[in-house]
Amino acid sequence: MATVSGLYTTVKNTSGAEATFGFLGARGKRLANNETYTVPGDLVASLGKGGRGGQRQFKALERALSDGNLVIVNSPAVYITDTDDGSIDQVTVTADVVDTTTPTGWDS
Repeated sequence: MATVSGLYTTVKNTSGAEATFGFLGARGKRLANNETYTVPGDLVASLGKGGRGGQRQFKALERALSDGNLVIVNSPAVYITDTDDGSIDQVTVTADVVDTTTPTGWDS
């Protein structure tokens, strides 16, 4: 079974209270304090494209992050092609050291 957790963005409400984040989900998402929410794909890139809601949605995300009301717990993995053998590798960072690994369960 392929590992698919690297395909999602998870955010956490760190505002200290229940809050609604209008840029999450189709019509916004209300999160309890410390509640997490997961969306498919890269939330930052998706909102940065200026799609649904335009730059207003991206600016709201930026404000929530800079004000400390929301944190990104994890974001999609970065995949690259190994030029030696053409396999797909996943970029990893452990103790500030950048490396690559073969994604678990993936055919390369």
